[in-house]
Amino acid sequence: MKVYKVGLIGCGRIGTLLEKDKLRGKPCTHAGGFNALSNAKIVAGCDIDRSRLKSFGMHWNVNRLYEDYKEMLRQEKVDVICVATWTNLHAPMVMDAARSGVKAIFCEKPIALNPRDGHQMVHFCKKQNVQLTINHERRWDSYYQKARQIIKTGKIGEIRTIIGNALSSKPSKQPIRKYGGGTLFHDGTHLTDLLLYFGGPVEWVSGHETRPYGKKYIEETACGMIGFKNGSIGFIEGGGARKYFNFELDIQGSEGRLLIGNDGRKLYLAKKSKRFSGFQELEQVPFPEPKKIISPFESGAKETLQRLRTGKKGISSGTDGLKALELIFAIYDSAQLKGKKIKLK
Repeated sequence: MKVYKVGLIGCGRIGTLLEKDKLRGKPCTHAGGFNALSNAKIVAGCDIDRSRLKSFGMHWNVNRLYEDYKEMLRQEKVDVICVATWTNLHAPMVMDAARSGVKAIFCEKPIALNPRDGHQMVHFCKKQNVQLTINHERRWDSYYQKARQIIKTGKIGEIRTIIGNALSSKPSKQPIRKYGGGTLFHDGTHLTDLLLYFGGPVEWVSGHETRPYGKKYIEETACGMIGFKNGSIGFIEGGGARKYFNFELDIQGSEGRLLIGNDGRKLYLAKKSKRFSGFQELEQVPFPEPKKIISPFESGAKETLQRLRTGKKGISSGTDGLKALELIFAIYDSAQLKGKKIKLK
């Protein structure tokens, strides 16, 4: 059995540190996902923080450690590079990795700081014949995949409305040029990605936002109304200056309703009303359990290796990640135009 060599750039939270969170399911990081596979071995790591780098090496038994990612790319002959850094570093790191000769890259979401950088990454990786996978991990989550199966089989009828929210605390004053955006950008990228995953291609968006620090700084809240090409409607909110975090999707069909998020899963189907003659109402029914529960980080790592071997697209490619980012920026652009509808290509 061939064992693929993996190098990690970025030994922070999503790269490795979240494995120490006792409340999270495991694995829950880039390193954890690849370490769970028998045909993958983490052989090198890079971080500008020496203490984090040392901790990473001790935790995963990796002794090839670097503070300069370019030096790591020059010295190490790896099959896969994971990019788990701040978003503003994704584009140069991904393209440098593709240029170095690796054949698969697993990049944290969102794909890039802006669509222009995202386009460059996708185009360059295709040119170099490098398989680029974006870590929108809910696509690999067993329950989200089961939810998509329920939708695709028509159990809740035709999709009419999808409502999503990624709510969190009020952000500090952060410049767009470094951070890209607020909650809609960093956590809401999962929302836009899942809307595309569940609802299909988007035709238009209309956006609204609040930017208490001014246009050069990230938003406090951003909302978008979305028109799908199949005629259904979506609405998402990111931010909201809440004192809590919440992530949820409410998918309403002609014959039922499905809720899924951090609080679990619920399924409702239209049944004969027990309260009103001649009416149907929604009745909660058991949400079907997946046959097997696998960590989405392990599944994402597995797909990355499958793409390396076969050259096939997978379910969370660079193109998929770019579309999620383009939807976010269409909402921002519309908001700047006071909610004017913007059509997507």
